[in-house]
Amino acid sequence: MEKIVLPLSNGVGIYDKGRLCVSTINYHGDKRVEGVVIKENKKILDKPFLRGFVYFFYGFYLYIKCLILQLDDKEENKTTKTTEKLGFYSDYIMAIACLVIAFLLGFLLLGILPRFILNRLFYDTSYYFNSFMIALFRVGIVYCVFVILKFCPFMSGIYSFNGAGNQFMSGKTDTLRNRTYPLNFLNFFVNVSIFSLFVISLIAININFIANFFINLAIFLVLISLIYEGLRFVTLSKILFFKDIALVTNFLVCNKPNTTQEEVLMSAKIELSNFNDFEKFDKNRIAISTLYAEMQTKLKNSEKFDESDVDWIVATILNKNRAEVKLVRSVSQKEYRDIMRACEKRAKGEPLSSIFGFVDFYGLRLDVNKKVLSPRMETELLVDEALKKIREYDLTDVLDMCTGSGAIAIAIAKYYPCKVTAVDVSKGALAVAQNNAQKKGVKIDLLQSDLFKGLKKNRKYDIIISNPPYIKSGDIEKLDVEVKKYDPRIALDGGQDGLEFYRNIIKDAPKHLNKKGWIFFEVGLGQAQQVKELLEEDGFDDIGIVKDYNKIERIVYGRTGKRNIRENSKNKR
Repeated sequence: MEKIVLPLSNGVGIYDKGRLCVSTINYHGDKRVEGVVIKENKKILDKPFLRGFVYFFYGFYLYIKCLILQLDDKEENKTTKTTEKLGFYSDYIMAIACLVIAFLLGFLLLGILPRFILNRLFYDTSYYFNSFMIALFRVGIVYCVFVILKFCPFMSGIYSFNGAGNQFMSGKTDTLRNRTYPLNFLNFFVNVSIFSLFVISLIAININFIANFFINLAIFLVLISLIYEGLRFVTLSKILFFKDIALVTNFLVCNKPNTTQEEVLMSAKIELSNFNDFEKFDKNRIAISTLYAEMQTKLKNSEKFDESDVDWIVATILNKNRAEVKLVRSVSQKEYRDIMRACEKRAKGEPLSSIFGFVDFYGLRLDVNKKVLSPRMETELLVDEALKKIREYDLTDVLDMCTGSGAIAIAIAKYYPCKVTAVDVSKGALAVAQNNAQKKGVKIDLLQSDLFKGLKKNRKYDIIISNPPYIKSGDIEKLDVEVKKYDPRIALDGGQDGLEFYRNIIKDAPKHLNKKGWIFFEVGLGQAQQVKELLEEDGFDDIGIVKDYNKIERIVYGRTGKRNIRENSKNKR
């Protein structure tokens, strides 16, 4: 059966594949998620023309189930004052009262008044014309009633949650047309009410009471099926004209939702997506689906949203890995506050490494602070490529230039038995690297030096690896706040064209590389070909370029050539 979104005055229910999830928010702002598994007969639910009956009547059944779940949730708090309870029930008391009044007025306005008035206005017209005018008059009255209800305060919550449901079902939010979802349950109900009233009034069966009742009931049931199939066609159609027609009734039961209402619906969506069953939570705990919905909203609004950020924050605060987090159903109030505090920092642009003081790199958890650049995922590719050559040629002497946190040097020393020297101009960075090396149980030689200046002239290595600063000086202020504010400028500024460090390293590298030694660089966007040319100018051979996970040329490497690299380099300059 079609997925159904059932709006409530303070929440929403979503039915999908035999599971009904109800997400609500009370007057104190507390969100709750409840659910129940309901068996369904798939053989009947998807049959053309039969599915319309199922959608209509099963929808009312599910709506009652939603109300029961919602009311059961409120009964848990036995200390709630009577006035608060009445406040919670007031919307539904008002809605029931309106239904009673609507029934009485409907009997008068739709049953007696139209025929009484129109029979006198068109007394000399044909029976069928008179029936047609009565049908139009009744439909007009019903439409006006729905218009009036749209602007009633006690209905605004239901219509706003229905609007959130439309956005969820259509997947679009930018315009009213794109927020339209013709087959939403309330719109289906409005269409059934209007069209069945029109057709039954137009046909105007007049035999006797019993015959009239059963014939009109048969017409009503046939119309349910036909209207469902019509709305289903409009929903699946890509023709905008049909969407515009659907607006005629859809706008009656749809208001634009606010952020909180969208979060409430998102909680139910996440609960259904992540779990096959439902769990009853203690009132002091918060459903993980509610937490995720709030986090995603906060990060999306700040335009800093990354799907992985949510998992990393939750996993870190709960001290679990990302796989274990998938099994978590709820969090405590303290865990919720800690997670949302970290989420707010992330929304302001602070990177996760700065928030928590560490970063996971190449399977190692390394400490970082404002004195070092937080290693990125792309740098893991640099380690990958360097280790391939180290293993292939059994290279035993490695130099990591501009080591920063020591991430590259520590990863290589951890995963291959070789002698690693790590160089950086910053004492603060070397202190971080030393601390990380000790925690990971690896031995690396740390040296404060401005590139090669502090190294012994006759000291040579099998491979030099570097992720130097490569941002153009004039572009640093254009960077995202999480980079320019939280990463040290000394680790970013690569000079006027971003290539200053590459030139200096490549110029002096041959003096510190063994015969057939290798050099590996991580480079910025659009710099690979330029760095390749610099290597070629200084006589490096076997030059290669490796793309990263986003198909960007990220790694450039080369090998010392046979000719005198240093002398050739001098002649060229």
